[in-house]
Amino acid sequence: MLRDARERAGMSLDDVAGITKIRPSILSAMEDDDFSHCGGDVYARGQIRSIAQAVGCDPTEAVDAYDRGA
Repeated sequence: MLRDARERAGMSLDDVAGITKIRPSILSAMEDDDFSHCGGDVYARGQIRSIAQAVGCDPTEAVDAYDRGA
């Protein structure tokens, strides 16, 4: 979901990293549904919200998708 939204927005991982201050390697892992580098569920949810806002995606929908898959 996050990757699709980022690509639709025409943004690179570096673009999103510049806005969110989340390392590109962590962003890439999150796009592959690997949240092990986020520091736990609370941090993952916050990072998902930040990424979603940066790429023009609904933050609540993105966190809900994470919660369904977590």
